[in-house]
Amino acid sequence: MTSKDRDTHTPTSPDETQNLQPALRESSGAPLDDALHLLQVDPGHSLADPGLARLTPTGLDRLLLAARHQADRNHDGILLLLDLLQLAQRAEGAGTRRLMPGVIRQLRHHVEDQRRWQALADNAAYYRDNRQVAERIAARLEAG
Repeated sequence: MTSKDRDTHTPTSPDETQNLQPALRESSGAPLDDALHLLQVDPGHSLADPGLARLTPTGLDRLLLAARHQADRNHDGILLLLDLLQLAQRAEGAGTRRLMPGVIRQLRHHVEDQRRWQALADNAAYYRDNRQVAERIAARLEAG
């Protein structure tokens, strides 16, 4: 997805989600977390990201840098939304009041995503630095 695609992307409508399998609709409520677990073929929702143990140290380094970058971007978004909330508190008008729930909801999403990206970066660093642990977990995943 290019930056142009992201700028013109329209969110999934509720009508489109009705056709999804029930298991997909009954997710944890954190889309990033769900996606990461699906990519790792992790049936549970372990914050340890056991699927990362299969990656090489180079792959873990790349993931670590990318996840930290995303965590930083979310942090910047949080700060921007907090500035917006501070300005909106001083403004009066129905338009401002109507925007507030959406801004607060978006702020919560940024906080959730920032935490998850940071946890992913921390886990990548752990598996990179503790290769014996990573190899044991990877072997268990392959056997199971």
